[in-house]
Amino acid sequence: MNNPKTGKLQPEEFVNSLSQHLPRMQKSGSLLVLAAVLLPLGLYLILNDLPDISSRRAQIIVQWIPTVMGALTLVYGCIGMITAAAGISRKGKEAIDLKVQPSGITVRGGHKIPWESIVSVTSIQYENNSKVQLLWDRADLNRSLDVYVDKALDTRRNKTKDGRSHIRIDLLRYPAVDYMRLYEATLEQFARQGISVEDRKALKQT
Repeated sequence: MNNPKTGKLQPEEFVNSLSQHLPRMQKSGSLLVLAAVLLPLGLYLILNDLPDISSRRAQIIVQWIPTVMGALTLVYGCIGMITAAAGISRKGKEAIDLKVQPSGITVRGGHKIPWESIVSVTSIQYENNSKVQLLWDRADLNRSLDVYVDKALDTRRNKTKDGRSHIRIDLLRYPAVDYMRLYEATLEQFARQGISVEDRKALKQT
């Protein structure tokens, strides 16, 4: 099935790929370049006497703004590089985020969860309310699923909340224009199996 907005074939499963992480890698690289300029400049201004400035407050602003901005871009650039590299390195069964099959779903690591083992699902939509969104990309899907199961799976991704076992399925970096229809179809499939689906929103800054 074609996606009318992109002309591409509509994806049928969530499988990690290199193309999802390249924009984040490129953005992080730009932040690191900016940090390499701003941080030394700020430190130079702090360590050296400035020409006379009309007020102490103005002097502090001139000295510290490039330092703080340089530090922030350095931190966010490193976070972006690390998370993008982790995503790019996922191969084989580890690249599977979510596959829907007649018998149930398959998640990262190739773990299969039959429909009858799924108790409920929480669909999470992430939002970012920061004034400066250094890594956030509104074009990404920015969603995840908490799949609650009747017994814990033998995987490190199994979490426990209020005594209930669940698997967090991160679908953050998938392009929304290509994957939103698949995401909505997946929620509909849970509902058709008699599995309750709850929607909630959460804040995420990176």
